[in-house]
Amino acid sequence: MKTLYLISKVLTYPGAFMKGFWEHVACRVLKLRVTDRSYLRADESCGHAVHAPAMTPARAFLFSWLPYLAQRALGWVFVGVSAPRLLLFDMPGQADPAQRILLVLEFIALFVGLSLLCNSFPQWEDARRHWRLFYGGPSPEEEQAMAAYSEALLEAFDAVGTANEETEAEAETEAEAEQAPEAPALPEMPELPRFAGLAGKIILAPWNAYFLAGAWLESYGIPAILAIAITVAVLALR
Repeated sequence: MKTLYLISKVLTYPGAFMKGFWEHVACRVLKLRVTDRSYLRADESCGHAVHAPAMTPARAFLFSWLPYLAQRALGWVFVGVSAPRLLLFDMPGQADPAQRILLVLEFIALFVGLSLLCNSFPQWEDARRHWRLFYGGPSPEEEQAMAAYSEALLEAFDAVGTANEETEAEAETEAEAEQAPEAPALPEMPELPRFAGLAGKIILAPWNAYFLAGAWLESYGIPAILAIAITVAVLALR
């Protein structure tokens, strides 16, 4: 999967870069911390802004939808202004230099538009987390964090009780009681995801399935490979 994914990102690098940029913008809007601002990398996160995970169904849904509105709109604009003449009608005359320049610009616009549309779904990891926030349960890591928090909380309560007992035994005056050591601070509650209610699961089921299926196809580079194959076939057979 990694090889096909990276090949597709290299072939559609304008769309891969813009996808990372729009995800970065969405992270700012949704207040998700971005941990890596380089969008083009030689791994599974290529074309992606590495960020802190969304912890609620609403944020996960918005992150699967919000960054790609502009991506899809720009992609359809570029394809719409270039594809009809290139794929459906005769090529412009080759003798006129202005027509040759226009032809080159139309090919560039078609390439940019297809690259944008081939990178218009969430990252596979984000889509799986999105699905789990709607229909799954806590991950093993989240359950382990909750168990560690419970143990730390019990230890903190035991420490508070021990400190109070020692203070009562040793303090003979109010002045000595005021100088007694402070009780240890309680541990902070780890941030755990909040799962969607029944209404959200039912109403948003088609959209959630759409995001998951698109992310799965994109993780194997299938949209980019199909777009290139169809374009080459149409240009060769017209």
